[in-house]
Amino acid sequence: MKQHKYFCLGMVLLFPAVLYAGQIYGNVTSGGRGVSQAVVEINCAGVVTKGVTAADGSYRINVPPQGQCTLTLSGYTGAPSAVVFSYPNPSQYDFDLARRGDGNYELRKR
Repeated sequence: MKQHKYFCLGMVLLFPAVLYAGQIYGNVTSGGRGVSQAVVEINCAGVVTKGVTAADGSYRINVPPQGQCTLTLSGYTGAPSAVVFSYPNPSQYDFDLARRGDGNYELRKR
């Protein structure tokens, strides 16, 4: 019974945080194919939220609605990144991952 009480208390405390979370989602492709298992980091005002792309290159990450954020694929040379915005409503950002002449990668918005 005591565990049930703590579980309910935890849910009550965490539920408002979920209500105010924004969602950033989209796809990462390279050469027309989805980039799978890429680590996606979204930094909003110093708060970093991580996720991983699915087999088809799609991602869906809940972040605090703090305005301008930076989305980074941390597992690639050059740590390719792009500016995204977090809002209370879901925001879609699709990217192409391209290799530059210097060997680093970059993200290009589609």
